[in-house]
Amino acid sequence: MQLTLTILSFLQAPAAVTACEGECIIGITSAFLGHYTSAVFTTLQTMANQINTQLIPVPARQQNPTQYFDPVLEAYNLIAYVDLETAIFPRYFHGKCQDANGVDPPGCPNPDCPRVCGTPGSLVHFYPTLTSIVFNQTTGLLANLTTPGSKTYNQVLQAVMSDANEGQRKRLENLSRIMPLRSRGTIEARGISDTQHGLKNIMQKLPSIMLHACGGSGLSLCSWEQPMKEFILQYP
Repeated sequence: MQLTLTILSFLQAPAAVTACEGECIIGITSAFLGHYTSAVFTTLQTMANQINTQLIPVPARQQNPTQYFDPVLEAYNLIAYVDLETAIFPRYFHGKCQDANGVDPPGCPNPDCPRVCGTPGSLVHFYPTLTSIVFNQTTGLLANLTTPGSKTYNQVLQAVMSDANEGQRKRLENLSRIMPLRSRGTIEARGISDTQHGLKNIMQKLPSIMLHACGGSGLSLCSWEQPMKEFILQYP
């Protein structure tokens, strides 16, 4: 599976704006999506490897098990940008920093605005909150897409069950001469149940695997603090 996240370019010089709106919103949201490519891939690859080694009998194991998550990635690409933009702007960072008299507090709008509002300076001042918003939104979206009963979960389940059943069939063929037909049927039924239960358990690990991919509770590997602050402050 090739991880392809649909993002907009964020390397171009931003247009002049008075607050984080328009190109500023697009650029910052796209930048975080691009940075998260590695963490998303690492998380899904880890889960795919667990599926391959724990649920798929050896005769049917995949050389590239991350393809199980193709439906998840396809859905993620369609909705990740809009959901992340909304989580940052305007759900948390929005409005002007000015007081009732129309006066900007010290440090606002740039470079370090100590009031939650919709300016680059506010995003920089509350950067730990910003990184938490991005992590929680990205992780939450992936968790929703891998929740039992969802369309994408069912697509993953179908692919996993197909390979598991094929591997089980090949394994039982080797035992057919010494195993009664009734016993084979019991093993097949148990195998289906174990695979379904095992997949649920692996999917439930997604938040913890994602947190590990991002360096733990401090999100040290999903912060990019210095370059992102510099990038954000390009917008006036």
